[in-house]
Amino acid sequence: MVVICDKPFDIEGYDKAFSDIAPFTLSDFQKWAIKGIIDKDHVLVTAHTGSGKTLPAEFIMKHFTTMADESGRKRKKVIYASPIKALSNQKLHDLRKKFPDISFGLLTGDCKDNPDADVLIMTTEILRNTLFAKKIASKTDEEHFINQLSFEMDVETELGGVIFDEVHYINDKDRGSVWEQCILMLPPQVQILMLSATIYKPESFAAWVETEKNKQASKNNIEHKNVILAPTYKRVVPLTHYMWMDVNSSSLKKINKQDASYLTRTCNKLIEVKSSNGKYITENYKKISKAKKIISENRMYVNKKYILNNLALHMKENEMLPAICFVFSRKQVEQCANSIQHSMFKEGEKFPSTAEKDCRKLLMSKFPNYKEYVELTEYRTMVKLLEKGIAIHHAGVIPVLREMVELLFDKGYIRILFATETFSVGINMPTKTVLFTSLQKYDGSSGHRYLYPHEYTQMAGRAGRRGLDKLGRVIHCNNLFDAGYDKDYKNVLCGAPQVLVSKFKISYSLLLNIMDSGETNYDLMEEFVNQSMIRKEIISEVNYHKNAIEDFKEKETSMKKNTTFNVTPKAVIEKYIELSKKLEFSSNKQKKKITRELNNLVNENKRLKKEVEQYKDIDNLNEKIVKHTRWRDNAENYLHYEIEKISDILLENNFINKSEDGFQLTDKGRNASQFQEVHPLAFSDIYDETNQFESFDSSEIACIASLFANIRVNNEMKVPLPNTDNSELNNIAKNLKDRIDKYVNIESRVQANTGSFDEINYDLMQTVLEWCNNVESEKDCMAIINKIKLEKEVFLGDFVKAILKINNIAAELEKVAEINNNIPLLEKLRKIPELSLKYVATNNSLYI
Repeated sequence: MVVICDKPFDIEGYDKAFSDIAPFTLSDFQKWAIKGIIDKDHVLVTAHTGSGKTLPAEFIMKHFTTMADESGRKRKKVIYASPIKALSNQKLHDLRKKFPDISFGLLTGDCKDNPDADVLIMTTEILRNTLFAKKIASKTDEEHFINQLSFEMDVETELGGVIFDEVHYINDKDRGSVWEQCILMLPPQVQILMLSATIYKPESFAAWVETEKNKQASKNNIEHKNVILAPTYKRVVPLTHYMWMDVNSSSLKKINKQDASYLTRTCNKLIEVKSSNGKYITENYKKISKAKKIISENRMYVNKKYILNNLALHMKENEMLPAICFVFSRKQVEQCANSIQHSMFKEGEKFPSTAEKDCRKLLMSKFPNYKEYVELTEYRTMVKLLEKGIAIHHAGVIPVLREMVELLFDKGYIRILFATETFSVGINMPTKTVLFTSLQKYDGSSGHRYLYPHEYTQMAGRAGRRGLDKLGRVIHCNNLFDAGYDKDYKNVLCGAPQVLVSKFKISYSLLLNIMDSGETNYDLMEEFVNQSMIRKEIISEVNYHKNAIEDFKEKETSMKKNTTFNVTPKAVIEKYIELSKKLEFSSNKQKKKITRELNNLVNENKRLKKEVEQYKDIDNLNEKIVKHTRWRDNAENYLHYEIEKISDILLENNFINKSEDGFQLTDKGRNASQFQEVHPLAFSDIYDETNQFESFDSSEIACIASLFANIRVNNEMKVPLPNTDNSELNNIAKNLKDRIDKYVNIESRVQANTGSFDEINYDLMQTVLEWCNNVESEKDCMAIINKIKLEKEVFLGDFVKAILKINNIAAELEKVAEINNNIPLLEKLRKIPELSLKYVATNNSLYI
């Protein structure tokens, strides 16, 4: 049973554990979480950003490592699963610094560091892939399967606990399924600590975890665990939200006195729109809306640069720095940062004069090739901004420069950071003030939309530093965006938290891995899938239809009881209804004939019309019963049908065989099961058709992998067709696209949704060939980077990310080559890192 711990903590016997982890008094939710860990239960913490939910994670690490020795318990290992690679790197750095007596390791796909450590930090995908690989390896003694494990650990006996940071990522439409799979595949004796932002009805999610883990525990004769839900609804540092409208004082002289007076009272000052106790202030929203209307009607254009500089100076003068300004466009991030003309440092501060030296020193301490970084245009631009106390942070900035900004922000050298919303995910960078240049963002699927309440809360929650600030401030730059309707504005600021809904997808890779791990028939596959959160939603839908059926049946019974057709024969009623239907679609001549027949029936049966209506009512109810019965049956069998449809696709395309014992992977299917970074079926088809890339060299294989790099290029700059100098490569690219389209069409036809990649792009093909073959010097590297930036407006950070993805695909191909014992291909694949990881396009990190 889920134990909800939302009351003050008043249990004795845990004080030593509390004092061992922190020198200050813990919040109640932290105490409940730590008690749950000590009592060997699973724990779900839901808390606002900046409330201190990381502390239970630090406790569970110490609990299973250093504290275990003191209490005489056997030391165990801990896995820290994070949603993004950048957060993993930062966590490694912070934890090593804070707990030097604990060994930490990192596994992200891009980086592998100290995999035998006591605490392993990894992305959730690495954990999922390894759990599947261990399950498969346990059923075979083939060396190549055992060698493919990302880390060596007996999860059954050596693993004490797993921390899922930002577990609300389970709501992510593309990656949420991975969290579900990980939770389901962990051994039931392993404690799970889940850290989440505030969510709606967290007890429902907690109940799912508890139910499924205890089912597994029963099967293995292991003691059941409760899920301890430790929520906090109150921020340690309260937040106040403000609207800010700016107007140039000189333009006030050109408008009527009444309007000028109103703007003077309303503009260039903070107007509270949501108080620290959570109250939304509608009258202040209306004040700002009126001010904006006056400005618009009088055509008082206020320059964006002027607004940002004015607000920056206001914050500087009123001790409101440091600040993070969220901007929902990379280009706009850079424009906003470059528009700040004033230094945000106080007079006499040293950093402005030493910024370049400090940045250079930071890079020199980690990288022998530091000069390659300091000669980048991006680096020089960043240093110029840093000299004013300004910085930028978005995914288009190369990882090393992003990390440099994070480290300098942590040291207090950055006064205003302009960032996209990715900065709000997990990265531990609290601040005094948060700014928004808009409350709308572009969503690829639905155009521009208002921020969801949980998105706004996540970003706004960065304001207010625990132990440093008494109040956090959130400011909206209302000149820069349309505030919309009051109800929409209020919903962004005060709407309900997100509801966790299953994003579980039955993908090709999932089914192939389930089959490969020994669950080879429909029943066993369905048993695994039925553990997912989606089952709860299906049960809810089935119950809805069951209730509807019962309701309609009761109405039908009652209606039949109170209705008699003893006057008009049923055959006459049915004939009347049939003729009435024909009447609407008949020719004029036929209409006359049908009308005569209808009139004759009415004249011969005086109660006909009344009884026809009664008959129709009963018939309509019966139709509803039939519909809801069909919908109920479809819902009940949804997972079975999905598994059947996807298994049929795999069977028809020779990825699996079927026998009396169930399904078995073919060689082609086993190859496909290794791919996560590409479309597994289409890529396996091409792998076979090219005789395992026999005629391609290392750079050409890298070029093929670049098709899945998913680089951001404006539509008007995109390459519509492959255009390398190599016709064979161009044909392979077209064939790969055709194969993907084939599987997309099959899925569409059978109404399946596997969530597989359905897009490739040709924009990097020629660039990757040149990068691997024609680059011998730093100058050559810069020329290629400048070319792609000029021709396609590709950010350097995106190019680096693409190169790293190519290497991840090559690593997956290495596993396939090992399975097939293809030594020549292995040799080619192992040259790809050497050819592609060069200059600043590497997995270098300041955190490692």
